[in-house]
Amino acid sequence: MVANMPVKVFFVAKIKDLNEEYVSMSKHIRELGEKHPGFIDITSEEIGDVEITISTWRSREDVADWAKDPDHVMAKSRAMEWYEWVRGIHVDVVDE
Repeated sequence: MVANMPVKVFFVAKIKDLNEEYVSMSKHIRELGEKHPGFIDITSEEIGDVEITISTWRSREDVADWAKDPDHVMAKSRAMEWYEWVRGIHVDVVDE
């Protein structure tokens, strides 16, 4: 593995209840993430009842640091209130 290789984080989840509280939390977490060191880009889409969000980060270290953010940790702990299931996949970017 090459040091500081960009990383794409794929968040895939089956939607259960994206209520007003979720919408507010999601907006807050996205704004925090976009300001976090190492953040590059994010895209998100809902296809039927599946949400797919892909964020790009400068390195795995930046992703690991973002995973420790207290608000992000709290939001992840509540994921099963809003989703039937959630999957996260981290992929090193070889070529864009």
